[in-house]
Amino acid sequence: MTEHIYPPDPDFVSGAHIDAAAYEAMYRQSVEDPEGF
Repeated sequence: MTEHIYPPDPDFVSGAHIDAAAYEAMYRQSVEDPEGF
């Protein structure tokens, strides 16, 4: 099976509530402190 990665549409990205950096920070917090998250 071949893995394909398709970038999201720029209009979709511009309407996102968080950016990639904020997502990474939230993900890291959820893993390190799931109770607090």
